[in-house]
Amino acid sequence: MADSIKCPNCNANLIFDADRQVMFCEYCLSTFAAEQLENTIVEEAPKDSTAGDRIHAQGAEEHIKKSLLDDGVQFICNACGAQVVTDKNTSATFCAFCGSPAIISQRMTDEFSPDYILPFKYGKEAAVKKFFDWCKGGRWTPFDFVSEKNIDLYVPFWLYDVHADVDVSGTAKNEESHSTGSTTTVTTTEFKFRRKGSLTWKHLPFDGASRIDDKMMEAIEPFDFKKMVHFDPAYIQGFFAERYDLSGDEVKPRMWTRVKTYIQQELEPTYKKFNKGVKVVKDGTKLRELNLHYAMLPVWFLHYTYNGKDYDFCMNGQTGEVAGIPPVSRLKRLVLFFTVLAVAAAIVRLIAGLILGGLVG
Repeated sequence: MADSIKCPNCNANLIFDADRQVMFCEYCLSTFAAEQLENTIVEEAPKDSTAGDRIHAQGAEEHIKKSLLDDGVQFICNACGAQVVTDKNTSATFCAFCGSPAIISQRMTDEFSPDYILPFKYGKEAAVKKFFDWCKGGRWTPFDFVSEKNIDLYVPFWLYDVHADVDVSGTAKNEESHSTGSTTTVTTTEFKFRRKGSLTWKHLPFDGASRIDDKMMEAIEPFDFKKMVHFDPAYIQGFFAERYDLSGDEVKPRMWTRVKTYIQQELEPTYKKFNKGVKVVKDGTKLRELNLHYAMLPVWFLHYTYNGKDYDFCMNGQTGEVAGIPPVSRLKRLVLFFTVLAVAAAIVRLIAGLILGGLVG
């Protein structure tokens, strides 16, 4: 059964309004705080539909099945009784027939039950506006770069709390030159160095969905985890959501690689006084994983087709940070080229006029 959260006043499906941060009923216009609706997911037996509805649903269902890249799983929409076909990792979606939000709560139990959720801050209109504001900052972005193919998705993330006892030692060189008259003396001094200290990181995020680009997710960081709350399915009502298909252990190598990079970034400023570089001889740094949490984080995915090419972008659904490479407008390049050419020609004419005028005078 595909579940949903119902309006206490009229029993219609509620959605989470990201712009106002409330649960909203599109029928009676009531609003509720998500906390008011705790544990109100309901399952209803599907209502009987007419033969015409069944024929329509069957045809649409076959179309959906063909479009899935992996094995589809069927659920019943509790609003219209139609079959909702999803892939195996979808946790929240919409009914393809009546458009009602559908939460597949069976996929968020046991080990797949999230610890936390970071609610969307940007609704669709605000997200698209934010994206186009970003596009306008690109000098070469085409004027007609427009589309409506946008997906709001709660992406499964693993959040790591990590502690590092840093202990790095080695040799370093410093070079100084002194000039006396025509003689220059170069002095090279070698030092032994050691760097010790403790570093802790909290909530390092790594997506747990194999089909989502890791670099794109890293590009839209950081998230403000102060706004994170304990998981409540009310926040995913009216959005798409996926559960993880990469476990915390499978993601861990990426985490350790990033932590080592962070340690290097912390140490780098302490090496600046050694102008001939450093050589690490011994690295006794010890890393410890303190905590691991499973969380749902908000991401907008935007797909655009321009001149036959596909362009994919993503936007942090909380901060509005955008990642992606916009297409280049040939028209804008040509306009700039001829503008520069015209300006250069005008400058040449001005200089020539001044020179010739001087000669005549």
